[in-house]
Amino acid sequence: MNKNLTTSVATVVTVIALITFAALAPGPFQALLTTIKVKVIGHFGFLFTYPAFLASLIFIGLALSPLGRLRFGSEPPEFSTLAWLGMLFATGMGIGLVTWGVLEPRYHVEAGLDRDQALLHAFNHWGLLAWAGYLAIGVIFAHALYNMRLDKPAESLLGGGVMSKLNLVSLVVSTVIGLSLTFSYAAEPLQKSAAQYLGLDVSTTWVIVVLSLFAIVSSASGLKRGIKWLSNYNALIALILMAATFLLTAPLDILGTFARLLPDYVLQYPALALDIGFNDPERKAWLADWLYAFEAAWYGWFIFTGVFIARISKGRTLRQLVLGVMLVPSLVSCLWFTTFGIGGLSTGAEDVFALMATLDEHGILSAILALNILLFFVTSADSAGLVCEMLTVQRSRAFWIVAMAALAVVINWLDGDIFKVILTLISVAAIPVAFGIFALVTAFLLRLRQQRATPATIAPADP
Repeated sequence: MNKNLTTSVATVVTVIALITFAALAPGPFQALLTTIKVKVIGHFGFLFTYPAFLASLIFIGLALSPLGRLRFGSEPPEFSTLAWLGMLFATGMGIGLVTWGVLEPRYHVEAGLDRDQALLHAFNHWGLLAWAGYLAIGVIFAHALYNMRLDKPAESLLGGGVMSKLNLVSLVVSTVIGLSLTFSYAAEPLQKSAAQYLGLDVSTTWVIVVLSLFAIVSSASGLKRGIKWLSNYNALIALILMAATFLLTAPLDILGTFARLLPDYVLQYPALALDIGFNDPERKAWLADWLYAFEAAWYGWFIFTGVFIARISKGRTLRQLVLGVMLVPSLVSCLWFTTFGIGGLSTGAEDVFALMATLDEHGILSAILALNILLFFVTSADSAGLVCEMLTVQRSRAFWIVAMAALAVVINWLDGDIFKVILTLISVAAIPVAFGIFALVTAFLLRLRQQRATPATIAPADP
């Protein structure tokens, strides 16, 4: 119980200091975030994107090689394939896709890009670059946990010394910040839904408090009930919303555009992923606001989501993880943005709630959307609490959920586009996390060189 107490206390102090700074000095807080984003991420954002691009190519190659048969653990998979995919989708970025599906293409079109360019940028921000990072951390932790038998990989791989503990603090803090983003994604639309359907005028703070209670109840029910069941319902509801948007807007246009742009995305993927805006200050500024900001945000989520992926992937093979964690989710993300992007642009809807209200005047789709956001949030917060507990001390999941809620409450007091504020916050917080992740990857590769693979780690060929 006390093994990681010092690390946990340091993490708590860091989170409290962050909350206090944001609450007492919101102006300087936002100014500092903006300065760091422009000066650091704007000039060195390629340090986020280049490793993710390289990882995506490496894992595709590994999946096609005999190493794709590498199995994580010797037992059969703990969860069915559908339940596993549902948990991956719900935890990875389900609520983010719901929020940004209409917003991002509209942002780009209003900035002067044509529709195809807007969708290709959304593909790049939410496709292979994002899921490759989740996959990399998931594979590292799955192999470390189930094949190397390391109890605390985040510390064990780095030797368990002072530097590994500092790294662990940054990883947990980034998870707390990342989930404050999810709280904010969920709070505003649910606040509107409470007013529309229940006639309740509640503040964002109270919505966040109630959401945290839902997440704590889910965490008490256990992984095989709370997260698993809610994730399955989430995936089904999300598919219903996407199908409704597809059928009620422009189905032929959506299909044609998706079939046309997907090959373009694959062909342009290297150029899109490796863009640095060379000798173009305006392009560098755009990258800092979009590609680099999103990729930095994914780094803030890589540990949380990657560790959770490892936790639910015992018994799976490397090939299954490449397909289920990177390729299939990237394909679904591209289809999602095509459907909701075209749906939003064709109807003039400013966000996903406006789109649902336009498609269904009776409010049924809007109610389904509110339920989807609620369930996506609960699964994300519950799984993030689980990961923080795995990285710190036992029986601390509820505390971490409360910490995430407290930070979200303070951030929502800030002025401006709250989504952009939090995206900037998590992007800045990801800077030390990125170096920690690079250190973990290096330590993992060095450990692999020192150990010979045992026969138990190589499974028979996939049927």
